[in-house]
Amino acid sequence: MKIDTAQTRPTTRQARTGRRRRQRTLVGLELFTGVAGAIGGLLLVAEPDGSLMDAKLSALAGSPFSDWRIPGVLLATLVGGGFLVAGLWQWRDGWHARELSLLAGLGLVAFEAVELVWIGFQPLEAVFGGVGVVVAGLAWRLPRP
Repeated sequence: MKIDTAQTRPTTRQARTGRRRRQRTLVGLELFTGVAGAIGGLLLVAEPDGSLMDAKLSALAGSPFSDWRIPGVLLATLVGGGFLVAGLWQWRDGWHARELSLLAGLGLVAFEAVELVWIGFQPLEAVFGGVGVVVAGLAWRLPRP
């Protein structure tokens, strides 16, 4: 007796469609996060007192920073630049794109954890820490090349 497994396993076409959907979601999330990080970082660099982002200088008390310029540079380059590169590389389905996206997601979680230690809790830390977890999870679920 032959068991029909066609109903229990997705077809190759269905698997490809699911992968493409996850990859498009990942690319969109990475590009959006990259743009947000780059703009936020540049705003902090432009006005290191934090006035353009409504960031209080008092939040930096006890941190290694006297103003928002260096945190802005770190945000623009590490998060903004890193996520833009990861998103574009994932979009192109580049060599090791899955691993680069995984690194970007985990890197964002680490970035937000360090920020939490240095300047205390800020609501956006939780939001972007969650984004990092989602990006890492989506990248992890992509098939290995």
